[in-house]
Amino acid sequence: MLTLRENGPARTLALAQGLRLAPGPTGRSLARLEERGIVHRPERWRFSTWVLEREGAVHLEVLEPFWHHVDQNLRSELGPAFASAVVRTAERLPPWVPHSGDWLD
Repeated sequence: MLTLRENGPARTLALAQGLRLAPGPTGRSLARLEERGIVHRPERWRFSTWVLEREGAVHLEVLEPFWHHVDQNLRSELGPAFASAVVRTAERLPPWVPHSGDWLD
């Protein structure tokens, strides 16, 4: 939801790669959010873009102070160096890491 708010409409694959997630589960999660009116696809085809609805923006406005509080608590408990190391590590990961069962295919 944050990515859609900050970067605008995006396809499932781009969202999944940016979050270092598998595209399949990401698409299913987006479909569930669509059922709740949080996101939508203007066109009904497999590779269409996802758009954040007003309802989704409202959810982010409500949750944002909570997440800032969580972030501050984690940084104070773990230290700023730890938080920076986590971000650097995540940025070096491949676009998505397959689940252990996916390696057997």
